[in-house]
Amino acid sequence: MKKITVLVLLVLTALAGSFTTYASSTVIVGPDVIHKQYNHILTITDILSLYRSDLGGVSLSEDGYTGYGNILGVHTLQLYASNGTVADAHEVNIYVVSELGNVQAVTDYKDIHVRIDQILQPVEIVYVLENTGYLTITASTQMMILSDTYTENSDTPGEYLFEFRMINSAGLDMTYLSKIYVSEDDNLFIPGIIFEAPKTILDTIGEWIGFIFWFAVAGFIIFIMYKASKKFKKKVSRI
Repeated sequence: MKKITVLVLLVLTALAGSFTTYASSTVIVGPDVIHKQYNHILTITDILSLYRSDLGGVSLSEDGYTGYGNILGVHTLQLYASNGTVADAHEVNIYVVSELGNVQAVTDYKDIHVRIDQILQPVEIVYVLENTGYLTITASTQMMILSDTYTENSDTPGEYLFEFRMINSAGLDMTYLSKIYVSEDDNLFIPGIIFEAPKTILDTIGEWIGFIFWFAVAGFIIFIMYKASKKFKKKVSRI
């Protein structure tokens, strides 16, 4: 009886261990922090595309960002994924800043997301990382590029590495590694419908004036052609 009890306990322990492993391997994967410039477009769809989960699609459970993407400060999102049995949540802090650079966004302070029309020079990459607080540049700072797969491929979609070393007179000697993600879309927002403001009285009057003008021009051309035709017929009849 004791042997059976021990065996049952071992089986239950094994099952519990396998369940725990399964749950831990299905968390939402993606950045905890996103930086974006206040006047650059970064939609919820763009943000959700940065996350994945083995549980299935990642969706929003709380949205403190939409409507505030142009307001300086920190705005929070709560992400959620579930397969019906196991669920996971993920909190994201979005920092809207006044100056970031010619980029779409920066994730986890160091990984830069750009489109193929947003080409960065090495020095611009470093300034973007300074704007997120990932590093500090002083007047005595010197930089050495250690690895750069981005510069030659800046207009080609893909994931590239930019590694560099920085030293300064204060004794700093640090190596930094940034991933740069290039998107193939040259415009992430392509409008299917464009909403126009309703016409005013001045717009209507302008349209009528334009219609009358072109009607008069057409009438004048017809009149000239008619007169020319009559003259031509008279010349022919005299011959």
